[in-house]
Amino acid sequence: MYETGAMDTAKGRQIKQKVLEKERDKEFEVTRVDRFKSRSRYFSDSGIIGTKAFVQENYQRIKHLFQSKNEKSPKAINGLDGIYFLKRLVE
Repeated sequence: MYETGAMDTAKGRQIKQKVLEKERDKEFEVTRVDRFKSRSRYFSDSGIIGTKAFVQENYQRIKHLFQSKNEKSPKAINGLDGIYFLKRLVE
């Protein structure tokens, strides 16, 4: 994808040469940090994010503040082993 995006086309280059070279140096590997950065939706859609124990503990501490009748449980974030989130808590 990076190689194709860095080619000259009628619309110009979609990916800058500097970005391509950086990714080549990493052998196009997506690191845990890269994967975490690309999951920004979890920060805006989640009430709590962290390890499973952290999410469970903090949910128990604040669940009385919300009107939810159902007990919530942490969900794993795909691609980020050991990181969990709790879906948005409704007031």
